[in-house]
Amino acid sequence: MLLNLQVRDFALIDAISVDFAVGLTVLTGETGAGKSILVDAIALLLGDKGHAEDIRHGAEQAEISAEYGLSPEHPARQWLREQEIADEDICLLRRIIQRNGRSRAFINGRSVTNGQLKEFGETLVELLGQHAHQSLLQPERQLFLLDRFAGVETALSAVADRYRQWRQAAQRCAALQEQQGKQHEQEDWQRFLLTELEAADLQADEWENLRGEEQRLGAVEKLRENILAALARLDGEDTAAGRALAEAQRHVSAARAHDPRLADCDELLTSALIQTEEAITSLRAYATNLEADPERLESIAQRLQLLQDLQRKHHCDIAGLLTKLATLRQELLAREDLDATRSAAEHELAQARAAYLGDCAILSSARQQQQDALAQAVVAQIQQLGMPHAAIELRLDSHPETEKQWRDTGWDQVEIWITANPGHPAQPLAKVASGGELSRIGLALQVILAAPERIDTLIFDEVDVGIGGAVAERVGRLLRRLGARQQVLCVTHLAQVAAQGHQHLRVEKQVMNGQTLSAVRTLNRTERQQEIARMLGGIEISDAVTQAAAALLASTEL
Repeated sequence: MLLNLQVRDFALIDAISVDFAVGLTVLTGETGAGKSILVDAIALLLGDKGHAEDIRHGAEQAEISAEYGLSPEHPARQWLREQEIADEDICLLRRIIQRNGRSRAFINGRSVTNGQLKEFGETLVELLGQHAHQSLLQPERQLFLLDRFAGVETALSAVADRYRQWRQAAQRCAALQEQQGKQHEQEDWQRFLLTELEAADLQADEWENLRGEEQRLGAVEKLRENILAALARLDGEDTAAGRALAEAQRHVSAARAHDPRLADCDELLTSALIQTEEAITSLRAYATNLEADPERLESIAQRLQLLQDLQRKHHCDIAGLLTKLATLRQELLAREDLDATRSAAEHELAQARAAYLGDCAILSSARQQQQDALAQAVVAQIQQLGMPHAAIELRLDSHPETEKQWRDTGWDQVEIWITANPGHPAQPLAKVASGGELSRIGLALQVILAAPERIDTLIFDEVDVGIGGAVAERVGRLLRRLGARQQVLCVTHLAQVAAQGHQHLRVEKQVMNGQTLSAVRTLNRTERQQEIARMLGGIEISDAVTQAAAALLASTEL
């Protein structure tokens, strides 16, 4: 529960420190005194967005801090442990808003983000502003209230998980379908290119080899002429270089017998003679096989033209064509894999869809079992709040076959229908309920749905607007009864509600040193009677009004 709140330089507040008690705490004061400033300060401390204009005029920053008592089983303690923040019986919250727009937040001395502060705050306090009852008109809120009453948190969490899995599977299938559609548009062309390249039977060094062979076949006569001339010089009748070399080697070998120093010359000539004879043999063989082959030359020309056409078509060389061939094969193979992948994805989608529908059916059944019970519980409360003839229905509309209606909350939609007067047909709440009726229905729902094990502090900011008289007294009693289970803070302008408080705080506006400031003080019994008399009688407080105030207070003590 909220133990203490300290506010400095916020709105009209200079510096205040307020201790809060258990039960129902009422905050009262004249219009404009700043009753809702305390609620705004708490909201800021729980993660609401801060603004530079929230800072008191003349100050550079506003600072708000609070002490919050945590029971051993409080869910907030689990959050603290998960965030590795000190988990203690007294939790310290602190928020600083600076004039430059910057904001800082701390939990137990640990700096946290505003998002973390908001998440943590949701485990501590439920704050219902003076317009919060308007949220009752939203279908999502009505469904939330039914789920909270039905206690279907586990089933709701399962449906949310299934919905996320189904959406992911559906998105994957859609992406694969789009990818497959794009590939199908290109498939025929790619298969044509692949067939063309495979038919070409490309070889890595083919272009260079064919060019060399073409060059040889195109120069057969030149080659023959040169080879025969070379043979004539080496082994001809007139200029037989080979025989001259052999004769020279024979003479050097004979001289070597007389002078060993000629050994090197002898060996060089012998080696030259051997290589010359081998060259003559090779040249003769080359000349014998050297023949013109017009058909082969034509075949090579055609092949080179084909290769040239393919290179021009694909804007690459032979190596690039081979890479293109491998890529086409891989892409077409991947398309076959994509077919299998999409088939598997569609199977997963069907499974996810079936799982979602199965969990939705369980959740929807639980809602159906509780919808009438919630309606009856609300009726029982609002009939005590000045709506004695009211009747309420919770109409559940399910859409198991319409995927567009599916949500992470299931396939159901809920709408509250009401008739406030006998003889009139029920109509949707959004069409017929007045502000006062909405306020009373909202308060009734809070009483019904209040969960001390989840949230132990409730704050109402003038949710009693639009009511008065005996109804106001019943509202006060209802809040007091709620305060027996949870800590309740209520900003009110109704004396009947204020009289029901276990603790009474008065917000006052003061002028000090030329500045208007708000202050808060706890009232004793005498001061409470005076305040309630003011709320009943206005400016002129008669003895009758004072006695009525005393009677109101006395009635709460019975």
